[in-house]
Amino acid sequence: MTENANGLEDIRDLNQDSEVLEEVQIGGYPALYASPTGRRDMGRCDLWIGVDDSTVAYVYVALHEVPDASDPCGFSDKVGEAIIANLSS
Repeated sequence: MTENANGLEDIRDLNQDSEVLEEVQIGGYPALYASPTGRRDMGRCDLWIGVDDSTVAYVYVALHEVPDASDPCGFSDKVGEAIIANLSS
């Protein structure tokens, strides 16, 4: 978890020129796949979830020699959903 003045908006602004910038939702929260370089084909995914106006959860997945390495963001989504599900626990 990181905290900054404008939450997910700051991450979006920092990645405007990045190779990967994709809006998604995780557990009903706004989120982004954002990375300077597209590395999904190498089993990597960067997921940022806007938890509130200033807090962002960051999930980085790096799969090596995993059968489903072609879908790293599927794994990051599952981790992100688990984070969201446990926020109020």
